[in-house]
Amino acid sequence: MSTAFPKRRLTLTLLATALATCSFGLYSASAQAACSYPDAAQVFSPYKDSGWYQLAPDGGLAEGGNGWTLQGGAELVADPTARNHEGEQEETALRLSYGSSATSPPVCVDPTTPSFRFMMRNIGDGGGKIRVTVTYENTVKVTKAVNTDVHSDKNEWLPSPPVKLDTGDEPERAARITFSAKDQKSTYLVDDLYIDPFARH
Repeated sequence: MSTAFPKRRLTLTLLATALATCSFGLYSASAQAACSYPDAAQVFSPYKDSGWYQLAPDGGLAEGGNGWTLQGGAELVADPTARNHEGEQEETALRLSYGSSATSPPVCVDPTTPSFRFMMRNIGDGGGKIRVTVTYENTVKVTKAVNTDVHSDKNEWLPSPPVKLDTGDEPERAARITFSAKDQKSTYLVDDLYIDPFARH
């Protein structure tokens, strides 16, 4: 009995398996490399944070708020007060009073981007807070917006605590981050939105 057919079938099976393995490897590599943050630096080291961060798209507002959505009276203002971190030092900041909000351009999020931080300055009521809302785009699984309240009692630029990002069960998402003044007497300046790509270094 000829064994040509079984050998050919075995060859085709092995070839198909190899192609599938290769495709999966390429997909995994592509997914892992989807969010590229090659210029991360330890910008918050003056605040005893040794993590690596990279500026989000126009996170320093140097491009005039390109891609940002400002509502309810949110505006870009000049504030030359030193930010006291090692990142870019731009004078432009977002000014947020009660009822206003500013939403960032889309930010790439994957399993290597667990959180973000930003600089804030309280120029209103000492007990006023900022509400930070993270929403996710291009996602199959609907994720409820995550709200986090942060505050600063001092009239100086300080970093926010790390705010968590979530990819759910997906390899990559686009997140938009919204800042709003939570309380009626709240007035804040916000600047320098940085993403933490911890797996890049």
